[in-house]
Amino acid sequence: MADLTLHSWEEPNPAAVIEVHTDGDWAALENATILPNANPLPWQRCLEVAKACGAQTVVVETRYVDLDYRSEYSAFFSRTFAEIPDTARRYHFFRDRLAADSIWNLDGDGGYLGYVVARPTGLGFTGRTMLTPPPDVAPHVTCLTSETINFFGQELSVSAVPFVQQDTQFGRCAHAAAWMCHYTAVRTGRAPRRPIADFGLLADHSVVSGRPVPSAGLTGLQISNLMSQFGLPPIFYAMDSLPDHPRLSMADPGTRAVPVLCRYLNSGMPVLVGTGSHAFIVVGYERVRRRGGTDWFRFVRHDDQAGPYRWIEDINNDIDATTGHDYGPWRMLIAPLPTKLWLSPEAAERKGISYLAAFDGIVASDGIQRARDLNTLMTAGRLSHRTYAIESNAFKIKAGIRRLGADATRELRLARMSRLVWVVEAIDRRRRRAGGPCVMGEVVFDATSSDISPQPLTMRVPGALIIFGTDGSYRYPIDSTDRAVRSACDVEH
Repeated sequence: MADLTLHSWEEPNPAAVIEVHTDGDWAALENATILPNANPLPWQRCLEVAKACGAQTVVVETRYVDLDYRSEYSAFFSRTFAEIPDTARRYHFFRDRLAADSIWNLDGDGGYLGYVVARPTGLGFTGRTMLTPPPDVAPHVTCLTSETINFFGQELSVSAVPFVQQDTQFGRCAHAAAWMCHYTAVRTGRAPRRPIADFGLLADHSVVSGRPVPSAGLTGLQISNLMSQFGLPPIFYAMDSLPDHPRLSMADPGTRAVPVLCRYLNSGMPVLVGTGSHAFIVVGYERVRRRGGTDWFRFVRHDDQAGPYRWIEDINNDIDATTGHDYGPWRMLIAPLPTKLWLSPEAAERKGISYLAAFDGIVASDGIQRARDLNTLMTAGRLSHRTYAIESNAFKIKAGIRRLGADATRELRLARMSRLVWVVEAIDRRRRRAGGPCVMGEVVFDATSSDISPQPLTMRVPGALIIFGTDGSYRYPIDSTDRAVRSACDVEH
């Protein structure tokens, strides 16, 4: 496998089975490229991820017709003087040991860990990739999505965040980052699929002075226009003018970026980050506990030039601890969103906090509450809030497993809601630190309502729930648990 040439790119037929049990096996696989790799870091990181996940077998599917590479080939590679094959390879990783004569009839899924599509070029070897995150990062990746692939007539599924490396000429880091956001939305059913070549072909080059091919990259405006064309109109944030937050310093853009990032990451939506010379996406986060102070956050990055699932230890001093690369100051955040997610998360959170406090007071004055109320927690400095977008159908499904009480579950499931909703949760910090259920209440907003007057659909505080009808009516009080419950969001940070 280490002696590949362009002429043997499509051999053997239909696949090669490689055992990777030793460091030597992995080193041989790392070197199995067709040309000297101009930037091997993404390929190396993909192998590190697969190895950390326990991969023991790699199946190299040859003559793989990949939609994304074919689009690049048609738009760019076929027009070059070099002789470049029009097919890709797909490297599949399995936790089980597989025999070469059994790949057409696996026993189960073989412990499938995902795949890496390889382009026949040394400038951007790592194509479309879906790899399970490594164990040390997996609990903190919030933007996971699933894909079912056909492996020699068998369906195999993987949960991952899409990754791709730029090809360096037709597509650059911004194209790759935008595509990763897009393909995540595609896999979650929030946008129709567009091949990666469209991110170069359809960019508005009239707004910049550079040539479209070879590309010098994309501006924030070009990225925003592209994502809007592809059904994901974004919200743009300049780092020097981020939204206010009551608990964060106005003079610290990096710190003020934390709640902005978390609102989208809690929603399973990657955020594109632009620095002075690079672009990447953020796909998850970890809350870091500090003694005697406020919690801090580190984030998970997909960088097309460094590979998937890498840690961002400090936004304010963004130096990769593994590669030593200094990313420099962040300049902008771009959050591509589903078309009907009109209400901004900042407006939802701001209004949600005040609505929950007011409703908690009403419930307490009506003598309904039987436990520690939200205003008491706020006075004690124990109340925090978490905001996320979710499909209302998913919110209703999870109502049944959150132990809200029979009445509250019934009413929530029967309530009329917009397809997408913003949820603002009231969190007990002490319970969150203990690792147990920590959600004391929440307000659910119509995602198509206005920032000026966000429309609540339901509100719940300890002991009671209220449902708002679309005709202006409401049902109250509806009995609900007075205990802390799990979140309807899959993130429990």
